[in-house]
Amino acid sequence: MVPSEIFGPDIFVVLIVLFCSVVVPIWAIADAASRPPVAFSGAGSNKTAWIAAIVVALLLGLGFFLGGFYLLFTKPKVSRQMERLGR
Repeated sequence: MVPSEIFGPDIFVVLIVLFCSVVVPIWAIADAASRPPVAFSGAGSNKTAWIAAIVVALLLGLGFFLGGFYLLFTKPKVSRQMERLGR
């Protein structure tokens, strides 16, 4: 007996949601940790605050949303600052 016969096809949707809810915030944390603090300052943000907030959100089950927000809105600003700084 395979799991899809026991749980039905819905289990795959649940597994995809769980996977994304863990991977997106970890990706955001890794990205934020790899960028210099000066790039965050130039973008009007704070590296430590972002990493701490995403970790707390991940622990509360909201990491997908805050990690996604970081990746969609803050990361491009930080990337532009890094280009201006020549990094």
